[in-house]
Amino acid sequence: MADEAERVGRPRRGRPRDPQVDAAILTAAMELLGDIGYARLTMDQVAARAGVSKASLYLRWANKVALVAEAIGHRARPVPEVPDTGSLPEDMRVFLRTLLRSRNTASKAVAAVAGEIASNPELREAWHTGIAGALQEAVRTIITRAVERSELPADSDVELLSALPQALLQHWSSRRAQRYPDDAFVERIVRQFYTPAEGHDVQP
Repeated sequence: MADEAERVGRPRRGRPRDPQVDAAILTAAMELLGDIGYARLTMDQVAARAGVSKASLYLRWANKVALVAEAIGHRARPVPEVPDTGSLPEDMRVFLRTLLRSRNTASKAVAAVAGEIASNPELREAWHTGIAGALQEAVRTIITRAVERSELPADSDVELLSALPQALLQHWSSRRAQRYPDDAFVERIVRQFYTPAEGHDVQP
């Protein structure tokens, strides 16, 4: 009887999920997030945009939160390649400018859901393991290379320096109607935090 009760509480195992249907739904969710934002997005709209039935949608995701969490975790990748110019300030300048110019569907979707992250643990987890994790890892690579080149001291707080650009960009977006910071703001970040002082010996 316990086995039977356990089976009742679980979704029935049917045919394997069609990855093309999954991809269509996730793409539709990302597009709608960019077009209308998180608050106005509904499961019905996603199903219609993807060309699938609501039953197919709910077989895969129980609610909007679960769907959006997977979409931003696996479909949103607006993180550019890590540059390697041989200079910390130039690497950061190139990376951040490229990031801010990649205003594609994924970027719009991420901006749309950013306001929900603080109050929604599931979305927050998807953000940190997806977009935020990829962004911080890219910046960490830049910082680590700078330490190896002795542009930064060997005891630099790599984790803090890796998280800083993302925190500053989110703070900008949360306080201004302008969704994307401009090159001038990027330059402020680079000059304040990622430009070693001239003539300062940072050798360990």
